[in-house]
Amino acid sequence: IAQLKGIAQVGDEMHIGAMTTEAEILRSPLLASKLPLLVEGAGWISDPQVRARGTIGGDIAHVDPGNDHPALMLALGASFVLSGPKGERIVKADGFFQGLYATALAADEILTQIRLPIPAAGSGWSYSKLKRKTGDFATAATAVLLQMTGGPSGTVAKASIALTNVAATALKATAAEAALAGKALDDAALKEAARLAMSVCAPTEDQRGDAAYKTAMCGEM
Repeated sequence: IAQLKGIAQVGDEMHIGAMTTEAEILRSPLLASKLPLLVEGAGWISDPQVRARGTIGGDIAHVDPGNDHPALMLALGASFVLSGPKGERIVKADGFFQGLYATALAADEILTQIRLPIPAAGSGWSYSKLKRKTGDFATAATAVLLQMTGGPSGTVAKASIALTNVAATALKATAAEAALAGKALDDAALKEAARLAMSVCAPTEDQRGDAAYKTAMCGEM
């Protein structure tokens, strides 16, 4: 369905069709310049064969807690266009992910488009992911978008932090974000932000580790 694919800048947003593949995201010069955090995160997804076929919309709508896109969407402040027989509605990522494999999608709706605000010039970003081997889901991962006042040696103007695979769904680390605001990025501030991020973790024990290990690795990421 051609209308469900594509990458375009519309005003101060990037619009991505839900059936755009991870490989297409990785190859997009426009996304590399406007949303480098998304491109970096897509590069961590599985392996080249999966990225050639897997789509951003499928990843988001499936909402496996180990999927990479939900946390990326939370960190980037995304909104989703949901379409059905009653028309279209737009739902923010913070509210779309409701639990284990549960989203705000109604039974008669599909996700058709992802809309992402373009971060301010000079924003920093990182998607840090611990996994056991190539192609694996995250043991724990964090997506961070950061804006500074006064350059790299200044203070944090705004931080957006989201966590992968340390709860039933991706989490926004709001207390950690608030703790960094107005602070310099010194060891004490980073340690406290990591502590606050770990405090909201509630991972399930599995072959990747027990709850304490996954929580600790979230702090490391």
